[in-house]
Amino acid sequence: MGWSLLNVGFTGGRESVLRLCEAIGISSGDIAAFVGAGGKSSAIRTAAAELSAAGLSVIVVPTTKLMVEEAEAIGPIAVSEDPAERTAKIKSELSNSKTVVAGSAIISKNRIGGVEPDEVAALSNIVDVVLVEADGARGKWMKGTAEHEPPIPASATVVVGVSHIGAFGLAATEENVHRPELFSALTGVGPGQSITARAIALALADGSLANLPDKARSTVLITGVGPGKSMSDASVVARELWRAGVKNVILSSLTKEPPDQIWIP
Repeated sequence: MGWSLLNVGFTGGRESVLRLCEAIGISSGDIAAFVGAGGKSSAIRTAAAELSAAGLSVIVVPTTKLMVEEAEAIGPIAVSEDPAERTAKIKSELSNSKTVVAGSAIISKNRIGGVEPDEVAALSNIVDVVLVEADGARGKWMKGTAEHEPPIPASATVVVGVSHIGAFGLAATEENVHRPELFSALTGVGPGQSITARAIALALADGSLANLPDKARSTVLITGVGPGKSMSDASVVARELWRAGVKNVILSSLTKEPPDQIWIP
């Protein structure tokens, strides 16, 4: 398999690097839900910055939880248990910012509580794009998905399954995997055994992306990728994803310092 850094033309004499939103296919009118583990918040932060730089208004909202620190890196925060009050706060913040983070409340451990998935559709009437953190993994790079997860809004038009390439080869333990017993049941990787490329693919295809909304487009985003071993490992995972029926795969460095490097087949 050959991978190359894609460039999409020239702007003002400078080569233009493919952006994350372009690779995923997020545009005005979309509700994009991010699920899985190992880079959801970073991907959402990057996507929000790209969209706002392009002049689009954005709401970022969790249907699970989101750390306040992560939210503050995205934009002002508007929270309320009451949807009408929350909407009023969002509109007020949008008068000064292209991107607003919305939630139900500030809860324990400095987190923003999520909104009900069926409340997300109404938010798309306020802004150009809604980005949804629709899964939780407690900071791990891999997770086992429970039957009630992830809380993807039925209104989602794009679902992005996220995994970090650093999970490849790690032991399937509590230290590395959120809900390792569910991960083992889904992938066949026993407790403490090494996480294989096939296991990563199954955790995404048959876990995070198992129950997609009608007509929603799906993509897998593998984060933490760069030239060398991580690229080689990601290529193996991509092959397994294709075998598992996932057609769209994106690899990204997803670093804190832009521009991120994006690779697609």
